[in-house]
Amino acid sequence: MTEKLPPEFIKELESVSRLHEQAVCDHEKCREFSEKLSDLLVRLEDMKFYKTADRLMSILINCSPKEASHCEKSSLVGEAVKDVAKEAQRAAEK
Repeated sequence: MTEKLPPEFIKELESVSRLHEQAVCDHEKCREFSEKLSDLLVRLEDMKFYKTADRLMSILINCSPKEASHCEKSSLVGEAVKDVAKEAQRAAEK
């Protein structure tokens, strides 16, 4: 079961998901995505949303911004972030 996150966290997850779509071919946006997701992870842990934080950690493990090369796991990371955002939104609607 997905945790019921506060609306501001859901909005941030959706924003980070959109940022990832832009980051696929842009190294700077890729770094920004990684940093924002890391910040969100820390804040979720601080608020004891451990289940969601663990999912973000597993996404970050697969995220490694590289200069001058295409991300090998961009599809995996992008879909995982979208899934977390969608599940959080559904949980909030219940």
